[in-house]
Amino acid sequence: MSRETESFARLGVSIKFAEPELSPEQMAEEVQYLQEDILDLSGLEQTHFNFLTISRAEAVMRDGVSFALPPDRLPTLLKRLCDRLDHRPLDTLVIIQCGQTKLQIQTHRADDLYGILAAAEALLPPDSIYLAKAEAYSRTRGEISPAEDAVLEVLRQRLNLDEVTAGQLKAKALGPYKTLKAKRQRFQEVLMIELARQSPLADDTWAVLQELADNLGLPQPEAWGIYQDQLQQIQAEAEALRQKQIAEAEAAQRRAEAERRRAAEEQQQGSRQEQLDQYQQMVRQALQNNLHPLTFDQGRLEQARQIWHISAEEASQMEETIRSEIYGSIDSAIGIDYSRLRQLLWEKAWQKADEETENVMLKALRQNMEPLDRDAILQLPCVDLSTIDQLWSRYSQGKFGFKAQQQAYYEVDRRPLDFLQLLAWRGRAASLNRGLKAYTQLQFNLGAPAGHLPTWRWCCPSLESGYEVSDSVVEAMFLHLDKCLSLGQPSPAFGPLSRPEGA
Repeated sequence: MSRETESFARLGVSIKFAEPELSPEQMAEEVQYLQEDILDLSGLEQTHFNFLTISRAEAVMRDGVSFALPPDRLPTLLKRLCDRLDHRPLDTLVIIQCGQTKLQIQTHRADDLYGILAAAEALLPPDSIYLAKAEAYSRTRGEISPAEDAVLEVLRQRLNLDEVTAGQLKAKALGPYKTLKAKRQRFQEVLMIELARQSPLADDTWAVLQELADNLGLPQPEAWGIYQDQLQQIQAEAEALRQKQIAEAEAAQRRAEAERRRAAEEQQQGSRQEQLDQYQQMVRQALQNNLHPLTFDQGRLEQARQIWHISAEEASQMEETIRSEIYGSIDSAIGIDYSRLRQLLWEKAWQKADEETENVMLKALRQNMEPLDRDAILQLPCVDLSTIDQLWSRYSQGKFGFKAQQQAYYEVDRRPLDFLQLLAWRGRAASLNRGLKAYTQLQFNLGAPAGHLPTWRWCCPSLESGYEVSDSVVEAMFLHLDKCLSLGQPSPAFGPLSRPEGA
């Protein structure tokens, strides 16, 4: 080997930390980490180190290392040192000796250390210089850009390298995968195989993958990013699976609990329904012959209500429902209370029931006891008209009520005067008082003509001068009844229509 060739066989490298603030223990740790980093580099596993020392406070401590380096490993070494400075920017002295020539830089910035590559080119053979530049470009982004390729072409010409050699060196720098995309893909393929074996990766496995990234020409930050992305994805999938399993287990538990509750509720509801049915039967018996329970029955019902834990409101609702079934509904669209009307009709107090009918109808339209006119009649709620009608019809066996009056009106072909005479609300029209009758002359018993009650006293201006219903009121009332009540079949209790005697 010639002296010139021998001088390029090895480079002398010294790396020394220039941080006065580091304690001896911290300095020793940094030197140890540096030594381990260098030994991790491909081709430098067998490197022999000499430790550099410094005296401080009458003590000697290690502050760096020196070693021989193959020229082609210089870019790799500088790259690792740059990575260290990126991670921990300690002020570091780097000396590179090639024969009689020495390069030296002291810095804590990775960018400054990258700058020494250009100076190192002068120490290396042309092919080493070209390869180092190509590897530097490849290391930065994993591929060589068009601009970088142009720089390499200028460098090739300056170094007097032929195109074939330069192409081979460039291919070596790029590795077997020429583009960053291809390098990423290959690294990810191997990474996924390893992650299938263990996740997260053991330190020694990751170290091998870092070496793979170096050999592929894939920047370490890229490799680390791919690893983190895949690790997060695996962890996310594992967490999603865990959450799904938890959700399924919780859902199964909820279903089982719901089934247990359902069974318990069904059993409880069955028992509860039996209690409610028994209570309803007691209420029905108590109301069978009386609109309201007798004192004795009230005591029995209250005792049963408390034993079976039936609320007072629920008991009241059941009682009213059954009372409505037996004695007639008192529904109202506007909150009118028809219980007194029902009570009076049940007692056969026909005149008082007639007066109460006027009272509730005026209340329904908030008339303040003023007579209802044609327009007001048309505003009466159908629900309320139906309630009044069915109560009167029920307790008169169909003889009284609005439907009975409807039937009479149809019988006389909708002639108001004939209707009034048919119901015996009016006498002979040729009489001195035009056939008008006083309210007290009306009949308040079941012997009255069909449809005689309830009267329409709610539309009369005065009852003192006579019970008088205008034709317009008659027409309006039956227009509204036609909309609200379906006459259907004639009431069996109505019977044949005939004019009252003296009409």
